Amino acid sequence: MIPSTMIKKDNVSLQTYNTFGIDVNADRLFIIETVDELREILQDESLKEESKLILGGGSNILFTQPVKGVVLLNRLKGIEILKEDDESIFVKVGAGEVWHQFVMWAVEKGFGGIENLSLIPGSVGAGPMQNIGAYGMELKDSFYELEAINLSTLEIQKFSAADCKFGYRESVFKNELKNQYFITSVSFRLTKHPQLNTSYGAISQELTSRGVIFPTVKDVSKAVINIRQSKLPDTKILGNSGSFFKNPEVSKEQYEAIKENHPNVVA
Repeated sequence: MIPSTMIKKDNVSLQTYNTFGIDVNADRLFIIETVDELREILQDESLKEESKLILGGGSNILFTQPVKGVVLLNRLKGIEILKEDDESIFVKVGAGEVWHQFVMWAVEKGFGGIENLSLIPGSVGAGPMQNIGAYGMELKDSFYELEAINLSTLEIQKFSAADCKFGYRESVFKNELKNQYFITSVSFRLTKHPQLNTSYGAISQELTSRGVIFPTVKDVSKAVINIRQSKLPDTKILGNSGSFFKNPEVSKEQYEAIKENHPNVVA
């Protein structure tokens, strides 16, 4: 039985739930704010045979037609400090939190490890699915563990970094466990003494142009934000999904051959 307090919308437009701003309708949309609500929906007999689409920030999807079945909108919130020591702080974050807002939370407190990932659109829960990365930093570098509900058994399972099988924009959730789990929270190990990475892309140039000689995590974050804003339009003005390309991967032998034949192209 679905709780009467749960937010449910029938035949609802998804235009405000995807960063491209595509106006398509979904048969049903449930806004998931607690794990218990999610379990109630997954156990509801009337919805057992319905197809289910899990939606976070809507930045990794391009709708081309109406969505049949049920949309589960992940709005699991909260930032909780699990533990800390002299070097690190471990933080558990609701998967429905906006990724950039979590980055800003860490930056404002001076915690390092995710500042180069500023302004990436989407939710926290989507981050480990494709091991988001930018400007020389990847989510796996600060990842501690995540919790997810098995959509079939309804059991909560913890995944370590090894369990997630992180690769270059890859994880187990894009491959053998695709569509089998609903990520409820992600925990990170952030550092209290950040080792800043300013060598990638135009970060150093941006810092220099702003007269920053001894940068902090806040300076690096601001530099990344400025660079991203110069390259990508605001999704509220022009629909887009951020930067989603993958650099080509080649073998060492291919790299050496390209380098030999095109020395001015390959650094």
